[in-house]
Amino acid sequence: MQFKEYKKILGLHKEECDGILEGMCYIQEKVDGANASIWLDEDGTVHCGSRTRDLTKAGDGFNGFVEYVKNHEGINKFFLEYPNFRLCGEWLVRHSVGYHEESYKQFYLFDIEDENGDKQDLDEVYRVATDYGIKIVHLFDKVKNPTHEHVKSFAGTSKLGLKGEGVVVKNFNFINKFGDKQWGKYVTQEFKEDNAITFGGNNKHSETYWEMYFVNEFCTLPRLNKILNKFQSMSEERLDMKHIPQIMGMVYHDIITEECWTIAKKVKEPFSFKAFEGLVKRKTRQMFINHLTGDVSVADIPKFKCVDCGTQVEQYISQCDSCRRQI
Repeated sequence: MQFKEYKKILGLHKEECDGILEGMCYIQEKVDGANASIWLDEDGTVHCGSRTRDLTKAGDGFNGFVEYVKNHEGINKFFLEYPNFRLCGEWLVRHSVGYHEESYKQFYLFDIEDENGDKQDLDEVYRVATDYGIKIVHLFDKVKNPTHEHVKSFAGTSKLGLKGEGVVVKNFNFINKFGDKQWGKYVTQEFKEDNAITFGGNNKHSETYWEMYFVNEFCTLPRLNKILNKFQSMSEERLDMKHIPQIMGMVYHDIITEECWTIAKKVKEPFSFKAFEGLVKRKTRQMFINHLTGDVSVADIPKFKCVDCGTQVEQYISQCDSCRRQI
């Protein structure tokens, strides 16, 4: 088998998901980690992938994922017995949802595909997880014709931490109006807000559009690294979680000191420095925690401009979402 990108899961409100709740549905927890896959290559080697590439060929350990798979007896035994299947799941590293510490650096299975890309029934997926000692995404419910309210009732809860990102709905008999098999998802509003702050999203209709615009512009990893180097030069203490308030304050002070004139020149409407400070500190906190733990964060992935439309595209993404140009 070769590397294959995992098909994106779309919001239940999308046209592609119209009718997905008609029939037998599985409602799984949506885990906020890094999409990952495992398969057996033609040469008999177990390969690992992220959402967009073959990590084994690239020589990328993906923050411990490749080593984890290499040492997992159950996963390797599975491929000895089922060489023509692909395991799809989530490598749990810190993003914007906070889970229990022991939940991190684990692979959570959620789908199994055959060599044609067809997905196996989830009852079989859960059997495999049990038989081979593979952790698996929690199944909230298996129900026929669920209402939107029933699906949403599970969002925000988690078996891995105090709160969750949302849920994924899978109907194995559903084919949408475009002739595609499609999974649906529902994520909480709280997750959307936290995710936007941590990973640079913005909404032109938001009351804090300009504040978030300048957070994305100025609250960056290079600036955080500059502040951390400055802090270390002034202190003999080792950086720790206890320094979070101090680092947040230093980053905000640095932005105001160096960028206030730029903000004043560009914004021609009311600008809330109180809201701006809160957003800067929330993003700084997450980046600093990622720095301390060494975790993968979407906020830290290098970006470059699409040559066709100029959109900022994350490194390793194969297609620009704006103009659909293949990268």
